[in-house]
Amino acid sequence: MSVRSVALAAVLIAATATGPGLAAAERATLSEDSFPLHSDEQQVVSGETTLEPGAEMTVRIKSADASNPFIQQSQVRVRPNGTFAARFDLTGVPANTSYELYGHVDGDTLFERTGTVAQCDGDCTDPVPETPARTDDGENVVTVSQGETAEIPVSMTDGGTKTLSVGSEATNYRINATVSDEDGDGEVLVLFDTAAAGTDAETLTVADDGDSLTVTASEPELPSRLDPAAYPYRVFEDQATDSTPTVGRLVVEANETANEQFEVEETTEFGFEESVTRIQQGNTGRITIALATADAATVSIGSPAINYEINATVRDGNGDNRVALLFDTTAAGRDEPTLQTAADADAVAVESGSEVALDSQLAAGSYDLSLYRGTEAAGQPDAVGTLTVTEGTATSADASSDGVDSVSGETSVARQSQGSNLGIGGGALAIGGVLAVAGVGICLRAIMD
Repeated sequence: MSVRSVALAAVLIAATATGPGLAAAERATLSEDSFPLHSDEQQVVSGETTLEPGAEMTVRIKSADASNPFIQQSQVRVRPNGTFAARFDLTGVPANTSYELYGHVDGDTLFERTGTVAQCDGDCTDPVPETPARTDDGENVVTVSQGETAEIPVSMTDGGTKTLSVGSEATNYRINATVSDEDGDGEVLVLFDTAAAGTDAETLTVADDGDSLTVTASEPELPSRLDPAAYPYRVFEDQATDSTPTVGRLVVEANETANEQFEVEETTEFGFEESVTRIQQGNTGRITIALATADAATVSIGSPAINYEINATVRDGNGDNRVALLFDTTAAGRDEPTLQTAADADAVAVESGSEVALDSQLAAGSYDLSLYRGTEAAGQPDAVGTLTVTEGTATSADASSDGVDSVSGETSVARQSQGSNLGIGGGALAIGGVLAVAGVGICLRAIMD
């Protein structure tokens, strides 16, 4: 490798994003120490970016000389300290070949540069830059076993309030919190409970009662224990996250004993308690959903192929990890509520515009039941079932209730028909009811006599 100027090594070439969808803060800089690129193996292009640690970006180099065509690309991940390094083998590229170099993420350009491949007159193999071992907060690597609590020191020598962000989109886990050094000792020791991560329990706390911590961006719900991996963490100087952070890594190591010790026991699996639910036309049926450890579930009934569909999200409010969902066949496709819950504490929210309107009663047939963890009906369902609607002759009054009130679980009152085409007013219905009762009394007297 030829000797490169130390002064040039400190120069970073700012390269603002040119893609239309890229946020202004998401930029990259190239280290001048990476150039020139030589006609040799392992040519390293390094730099810094404000993309999140762990984010994947593509660095591509291609010929700008039609007589010597070539193209190479390198997939790299942003390191915990915000740097990146892309490696290329330019052994077969003749010297003096012009090239175009650029980086992009999700179709948005991070930087662009043109240059010429230089002749190699010796050992031109580039070393891969190492990640710095320390940050302003001391050791930037915190190691902990699954099920245990990690200690993340946050330097507060300048006082004020700082923001701690643990994880990233690339690791499918992130939690943000603001911390304040209220006891004035110049440091806040943040405790990260790996056993609580992704659950309702507190994941982040402070070791000193004199300090304070407030979660500002909630963590995602995890279906199992936090995976063993290296999770980047960043400390920003204030409550905003647009400044240059101090960075580090939280390394969670596998611990099989902890996995067994902290295993969440489920008395039942997530899904439908009955794979097939049968309802007669004009009646209200019960679809029981086992939530297990999920906070919410989304159920989809029917499909566009059979001209009826409704999607809704259910939540358990009474702590039994179940939701009994009541499906009213007479209300399906109408203005009345089709779905309600048997327990008042539970909740159901129908997705706006998801129910297909019907101009007649719900047809007899089989309707797909699909269940998803969370609040969206996306991807492959986590559980499936079938709702079978059989032909029936129940009247609208009979159909309004199956003996259980859809909210409280108490005995319900028959619902009055809405919008009848028979032209019979409420008074006529009342008189008819009286005559019907009187008729029953006359028949009983006849039998007694």
